[in-house]
Amino acid sequence: MRFVVTGVAGFAGRHLAERLVAEGHEVFGCDRGLPAAAPAARALELPADHLLVCDIGDRRQVEAVVRAARPDGLFHLAAFTSPIASFDDPDGAYRTNLLGSLNVFAAVCDAAIPCRVVWVGSSDAYGQVNADELPVTERNPFRPLSPYAVSKAAADLAAYQWSRTRGLDVVRVRPFNHTGPGQASHFVCADFALQLAAVKHHRRAPRIEVGNLDAVRDFSDVRDVVRAYVAAFERAKTGEAYNVCSGSGRTPRHVLERLIELSGADVDVVVDPARQRPHDVPVLIGSAAKLRDVTGWAPTVDWDQTLRDLLEDCALRVSRDP
Repeated sequence: MRFVVTGVAGFAGRHLAERLVAEGHEVFGCDRGLPAAAPAARALELPADHLLVCDIGDRRQVEAVVRAARPDGLFHLAAFTSPIASFDDPDGAYRTNLLGSLNVFAAVCDAAIPCRVVWVGSSDAYGQVNADELPVTERNPFRPLSPYAVSKAAADLAAYQWSRTRGLDVVRVRPFNHTGPGQASHFVCADFALQLAAVKHHRRAPRIEVGNLDAVRDFSDVRDVVRAYVAAFERAKTGEAYNVCSGSGRTPRHVLERLIELSGADVDVVVDPARQRPHDVPVLIGSAAKLRDVTGWAPTVDWDQTLRDLLEDCALRVSRDP
């Protein structure tokens, strides 16, 4: 089959493209940052003419990608991804996450081709979750607490609307926290691992700067998550929403302590108020029962293996820095 992956130069995008290629599919990867990211993208064994520069906020560029690829499926991962940064740049979050999604929906519909869209949202859209609403199911209401979360909630609802009123074959997935090799430093697990790698390579003093360590989150391995996206493409129901999560809660404190153990580093832990969100939900744990019932998907990667692979990747990244 032929697929388009938007945001292919990003964290999950690279893992997804790699999986699709390994399964024998033809993959077109598009991303606004592809010129700088091209060497990494080529490592995914994508032909040069399958790497397409595209600003998802530009309707004409999105249409050009869909016309060039004529895909059987489109995984829409391109996004503004930082809840904290969205408070300083709400327009950027809305433009990329909502307008960009609308551009994808319109481009696929206008191309008049049989193409299923897997739209990737975020558990942040659920926002303020009460204790008696745990674990979070797809029936939970949206109470977003950041511009990023609002933009994801709005695009999620737009995807539902397009499936009902425009006939778009779209499946909505709502991933909870996930990590693994290749993750950007503004995500908590990668932030810790990169700081530890810098300490091990004598690039910084033996101290780790942290934000809120006590919020409970539902972490998965990115490789399990992209496998869920493929399962949703293959077997999920048009218009429906599906949580992608482990169903287990861990605090950043637990993650940090285990990373320190696995790395063997001796560090001081220092709280940095700048690393804390203006608003933080105390507990966010999801249920993936709906996805499991429809597709048979379940997480398979051991958590310690996830952290080991993350540490190894971060050590390699730090060692390559001048």
